[in-house]
Amino acid sequence: MNKVDILDNIIPEKLARKYNLFPIKIESDTLVVGIEKENIHAMQDLKLATGMDIVLKKVESNLVKLKIDKYYGENRNSDEDYAKKLFNNILEKAVYDRASDVHIEPFNDYIIIRNRVDGELREVFRLMIELYPALATVIKLKAHMDITEKRLPQDGRVDLKVKNNLVDIRVSTIPTIYKEKIVLRILNRNSFLKSKEELGFSKNAINIINKIINKKSGILLVTGPTGSGKTTTVYSILNELQSKSKNIMTIENPVEYKMEGVNQIQVNSKIGLTFEEGLRAILRQDPDIIMIGEIRDIETAKIAVRAAITGHLVISTMHTNDSVSSIARLIDMQIPPYLISASLIGVISQKLVRKLCNNCSHDITISDDNGKNIETKVAIGCNKCKDGYIGRTSIYEILEINDDIKLSISQMKDAQNIKTTAIKNGMITFDDTYKRLVKEKIITLEEYLCSNYIDI
Repeated sequence: MNKVDILDNIIPEKLARKYNLFPIKIESDTLVVGIEKENIHAMQDLKLATGMDIVLKKVESNLVKLKIDKYYGENRNSDEDYAKKLFNNILEKAVYDRASDVHIEPFNDYIIIRNRVDGELREVFRLMIELYPALATVIKLKAHMDITEKRLPQDGRVDLKVKNNLVDIRVSTIPTIYKEKIVLRILNRNSFLKSKEELGFSKNAINIINKIINKKSGILLVTGPTGSGKTTTVYSILNELQSKSKNIMTIENPVEYKMEGVNQIQVNSKIGLTFEEGLRAILRQDPDIIMIGEIRDIETAKIAVRAAITGHLVISTMHTNDSVSSIARLIDMQIPPYLISASLIGVISQKLVRKLCNNCSHDITISDDNGKNIETKVAIGCNKCKDGYIGRTSIYEILEINDDIKLSISQMKDAQNIKTTAIKNGMITFDDTYKRLVKEKIITLEEYLCSNYIDI
């Protein structure tokens, strides 16, 4: 590899021409740059663009012009090449950080790149705004989006290999007062399918879930807010249910993960393939198990209930804060209580909380208001985790529908009455999960208290 190859595209062409400069050499983490006239703004922009320490060396103007033509001749297409390299660097950093999302946010003079790691957004790059057009174009082209449309939100998708990791990237753009904000949702396929143990479910919880999914028919709902791991849990269950004797069919928007042995259907509303129409078609395909990406409207809910009471196991997700709220949500969708009690077999409601870093956390003993000592751990922070936490685990409620709960539902008892009945019948609550995780020193007491579960 010659010198030109090493320095090729290390500085964006627009930046080189703006300040009349060119790369001379790289020494460790330092880039030596030839410049016609020293400029503090040039040094700042170079540091942002390259991520390296910068040393400016004053050179003659005719040499600057010669070198710029050498590196950025009209056939070099350097802006696009640099944008491709930058996009790859952004993805490599996201995969290394275990980020679930990347936010690319343009402002007046710069772009901020933030990664969402363990539920928290962290700034990882701040780049000059001149890099934005080429970067946005590269991302849109890879995600099969319209590069000319900048006034309306768009969605796209691309599968890429990043550092030997096959990642599925869902791209979303939305126009802001500056330019389009771009969000990349990242799914690492190499580590997506997990067992229920790996997801954080206790042995007791796993036994209850297995009891629910071993039933031949009925609806199992997995509920929680956006980003709570619902889809991961659903795929974990589907993976365990796979069998040569079972016809498993899904209707999703989008298909998050391609599973061998499962017939997956992608919603396409533009041509009329909605959840409702897809589900109707699935019922004509002799399915044993049906997975619906999300129950979000009345018609889908009605068809799901009909499928469940006619001998199919239906698994779906729903946006509710807890298990009992999902029953109220179905009633809001005009499903009669007697049909809910006849079709619903279980609800898993979940959220994600940060796990302590085992490398730096240490034990402490504190006293509660009653003088009772509580053994727990405190987050410290180290080079491995930065803030004392690394990774997340599920906290959950698991509601298995039995005869007592069915009776409460059919009699249209209020949510609190149903919850009281459920707890008496062995329902695992969020509070139960939090207390177990604190006791096992997987999460901090602070994480517990910040989630409004303070009765310990």
